[in-house]
Amino acid sequence: MIIYAQSVILGGNTVIGRSSVIGGNSWIVQSIPPNSVVNNKNEVRIKTNKDFEEPINFII
Repeated sequence: MIIYAQSVILGGNTVIGRSSVIGGNSWIVQSIPPNSVVNNKNEVRIKTNKDFEEPINFII
């Protein structure tokens, strides 16, 4: 799980699913399913197998 800066997670029973990514400046007020990505517009997207197969490219 990765939680970026200035994210706010509210609620005593809020659960962040395994392998999820919470983008910066996000407000989380309900549980997030596993393998999800939440952006700063609070849109939840569940990662698919295709997301795991794509290589990560770093440009320096």
